[in-house]
Amino acid sequence: MKKITKLTIGLWSLFLVILLMGLAGTQFIYKLGKNSKAILKDNYASIEWAKEMMQQLDNMNNAEVSKARAAAVQFDSKLKLEESNITEIGEKETVKQLRANFEYYQQNPSSQLLSTSIRTNLYKISELNMQALERKNGLAQKTADNAILYISLLLAVCVLICFSLIFNIPSFLE
Repeated sequence: MKKITKLTIGLWSLFLVILLMGLAGTQFIYKLGKNSKAILKDNYASIEWAKEMMQQLDNMNNAEVSKARAAAVQFDSKLKLEESNITEIGEKETVKQLRANFEYYQQNPSSQLLSTSIRTNLYKISELNMQALERKNGLAQKTADNAILYISLLLAVCVLICFSLIFNIPSFLE
């Protein structure tokens, strides 16, 4: 085999090692980014909407009639957003119950029992989504740990291949 052919094979081998490392690193970073987006997107929005609905409920309870109506409209708009963002087990049922309690509350705004039920529903929605955030964060952390492990192992193999090429190519060229 000609020296130039041997050198070309060695360089292509190094190129493939670099390409393999780059692709593996990119894949794991992509997975981490995807997990992070999933964590924040749906669950954080639900928690924020529940907080805003809680504030509007306080406004409905403590305001004059015109301000209470405006707060009810705001509450309803956030509830509609939440109804279109069901992501966790048990959330659908809780949101349905929240909708029913809110409808009854609008008919009887002086009911402390309904107000308490709405608060309970909102706390449950927040709690479900907080637990989901924690669970998804754990998965993202596991993915990061796996990425470090796999990339480290791949790096070790690639370094061995490179050292092999470094020490064997000169003997091939003789």
